[in-house]
Amino acid sequence: MIALCGILTVFIPIGIDLYLPALPTIAREFGTPIAAIEHSMATYFLGLAIGQAMVGPLSDRFGRRWPIILGLMLYALGSTGCALAQGPLTLDAARFVQAMGGCAPTVLSRACVRDLFAPREAARIFAQMLLILSVSPLFAPFVGGWLLTLTGWRSLFWLQTAAALLTVGVVWLHLPESHPGSDRRLHPLHVLKDYWIIARDRRFIGFILPAVISGGGLYIFLTGWPHVVIDLYGVPPQYFGFAFVLNGVGLIVLSQGTAWWLRRRRGEPLLLAGIAANAVLGLLTLAVGLSGWGGLPALVGCVFLYCSMMGSINPTSAGLAMHHFGHAAGMASALIGILLYGMAALASLAMGAFPHPATAAPFSILICGFGIAGLVTYLLFRPRAAG
Repeated sequence: MIALCGILTVFIPIGIDLYLPALPTIAREFGTPIAAIEHSMATYFLGLAIGQAMVGPLSDRFGRRWPIILGLMLYALGSTGCALAQGPLTLDAARFVQAMGGCAPTVLSRACVRDLFAPREAARIFAQMLLILSVSPLFAPFVGGWLLTLTGWRSLFWLQTAAALLTVGVVWLHLPESHPGSDRRLHPLHVLKDYWIIARDRRFIGFILPAVISGGGLYIFLTGWPHVVIDLYGVPPQYFGFAFVLNGVGLIVLSQGTAWWLRRRRGEPLLLAGIAANAVLGLLTLAVGLSGWGGLPALVGCVFLYCSMMGSINPTSAGLAMHHFGHAAGMASALIGILLYGMAALASLAMGAFPHPATAAPFSILICGFGIAGLVTYLLFRPRAAG
């Protein structure tokens, strides 16, 4: 069950990581600035945020299994649309559909864990699931880079279509229903009221909001890194993965270290340490990006450490925030996703505001800003009592 839930979480990152090496190529084929193609990242994140706002209440009302299956089918439809896109606007629209479907497996896999396990155990299992999630950054950019040179960028999306349809069969055969449903009303105003009740709870927002803001630096990295590595430093697309793979290793190490920590100790000190570390690492990234000192290796080292810290921050904050919401785990999990990917969309738009960046300075400034803002937010909104 844990392994299957872990597999369901990979569709969102695969939808990001697999096509990253192709961003400059797509821009050249469509004859547009790199920023126009980077906007497809923003529409993807926007689709994730909106989709999760819908799937959470639906899953609390009707159960987890059918929304997961329907979401995977919608992901396959959106991936097919991406493969057939003829310009930036059609690519953006298809990416939005792809994200609307892909959010369901990720959100509801977390809700399934919360349905079946006690809160403290759930935080540890979230970290174990992140181990599976972390494998995708190890291989997806390599696969994407080599398929790009062999079969073109459209094959990257055909591969995602096939993977989603295959997973539908696995879920149909092996995923049990973990939540029988409820009589929860689905009127939009009632749903918004339920989200507001969760969001105004300091025990929830005090743990999630700082993690979401600090995580904005990760999405600056995902959006801007292909241009930095391929266009500015001249790394061929098929070797792009070498500048990306360390992040997957870091996520694995930090997520498993977090699982070990949470078996023995409280999560709050670990969360504060991770967010504070990212504020410091953001400053280091800024120094390297502005000065050019150390070139690409120094920049890789800074962003590797920054992104790796999310392997500790994300599962810890999710476990702490959902501790008091077992009665509405689907909506709580969805609200985490809404905030996370809403911030991701804003971060991608911020990176896309620079049509032709000639240096890594905008990239570094934005990462630093998110790192410092995450720490400030934690200090301002820290829950008065541990969850």
